[in-house]
Amino acid sequence: MRASLRLAGLLLAGWAPAAVAQNAAPLRKTDLIRLLANPLIQRSEIADAVRRNCLAFRPSERDWSDLRSLGADADVLGSVGACAARGASAAQPATAPPGAPPPPPAVSLVAAFLTQRVTAVAGAGATVPVQLKRADGTPARVVTLALRATPRLAAGPPGEVKAVTDDSGFAAFDLPAGRQPGRYRLELIGGSGAPLPGRPVVDLVVSPGPPATADVQPATFELGAGDTTLVVALRDSVGNAVPHEPIELRPGASMGAPPPDTQATDSLGRVSFLVRRAQLRRPGQLEVRVRGTTLATVAAVLAPSRPLLDAGFVSGAVQRGLPRTRLADALTFQVRTPSGAPLPGKPVTFQAVNAELDKDSALTDSSGQVAVEVRLGMKAGHAFVTALVDSLRRQDTLEVEPGVAFELVLEREDQRVDGGRILVDFGVPFSLTLRARDRYGNATPTATLTARLGELRETYNSRSERLLDLIAIQPQGTAIVLTFKPIRLGSTDLMIDVGLTTSVSMEVIRKTD
Repeated sequence: MRASLRLAGLLLAGWAPAAVAQNAAPLRKTDLIRLLANPLIQRSEIADAVRRNCLAFRPSERDWSDLRSLGADADVLGSVGACAARGASAAQPATAPPGAPPPPPAVSLVAAFLTQRVTAVAGAGATVPVQLKRADGTPARVVTLALRATPRLAAGPPGEVKAVTDDSGFAAFDLPAGRQPGRYRLELIGGSGAPLPGRPVVDLVVSPGPPATADVQPATFELGAGDTTLVVALRDSVGNAVPHEPIELRPGASMGAPPPDTQATDSLGRVSFLVRRAQLRRPGQLEVRVRGTTLATVAAVLAPSRPLLDAGFVSGAVQRGLPRTRLADALTFQVRTPSGAPLPGKPVTFQAVNAELDKDSALTDSSGQVAVEVRLGMKAGHAFVTALVDSLRRQDTLEVEPGVAFELVLEREDQRVDGGRILVDFGVPFSLTLRARDRYGNATPTATLTARLGELRETYNSRSERLLDLIAIQPQGTAIVLTFKPIRLGSTDLMIDVGLTTSVSMEVIRKTD
């Protein structure tokens, strides 16, 4: 914190590029911070100044991390490492006092990532370039390095990924990004697993891949009066939901229908379209199009104009429940003649989406009815049960309500970050989105969590050692947006405990333009 306060004074005083060449004294840490913070000074000039003047301090692990956070590149880090090595060899104390700890080892290798962030799509790979120099500034040739991901990449490499530097000290890791979107931390370590000076790290951001499949329910509906709701679930090639993606529902040209409707998927990759059946004059296919490609179709068919029988589900049964639970009442389907007389012994076939049935088919009893037990599926939202008898198709819509909260999820800019690490700028407010999910991944209401967070806010902000202020708690649908303002530099673990717990590691750094 004292170094940060001095930095503010140095920046106010200004530092001209010519001062780099004029300074002949060994550079203090504050001098080096001032040089790195000045956008007018090239990194190559700073590296030359370090090589020429050396340093008045021996860099610690925290110093290495601070220099990387301020934008020191491989050239600057290499010159710092060379100076530290010269200082270690020049000291050479004759004898050490009994019981004194051994002196810190000289820095022999200095590594740097050549990109500030690595991005990849789920199911694909990413290239991670690095540079390795020796303490004297020369390239470190034919040295084995490794990458370690935290948390472990789902369906990614089983262990550390390794690469060997070339004659210029460069290496490129081919890293499988795994199948799970999220934010991960990559640490560059030695081939034997030993940490490198300053523990160089970089963030890996894995996003869902491009849309590959679209599941539409129902897949068929009849023309006529009333409305039909089409629910589309968009997934990438490995099954991840694709959020915030525009989807176009386009009726066929022969249907005499209104213009196409376009809506974007929500954070779970779903979107609903309301189809007014009366506006579709003729049967045909409705296309579900994404990025100019048709991923699914929905059939609009004519209902029988003169049905030989009347059939449908009997109203009055409980039609909602929790995931993977059995409905309290069985669904009853009845078949009658157009005059209303029951039709016994009529075969009825059942189908279900997001639900399980105790039978696939049955014959109507003496009252023209057949009952079917329903166990709801795992996904909150709609479940559909369809009955087919002769040429008639009838559908009943059930509601699957979210279960009790099972886990808490933290997101930043639509990327899951709980269990990972993020960087935030000192003094710049940022937001984290808190969601609660049941054991099947469905979003659950967070109203009770909002009240509990409000009670904890004053206690959290009264802690003297905190690095953040919690300045706002804003409900947003089924989520809660927490706004923080970093008030101190450093590293901390933010833990949220409201009966369920979640956490994220973060480092507050000084913003560099």
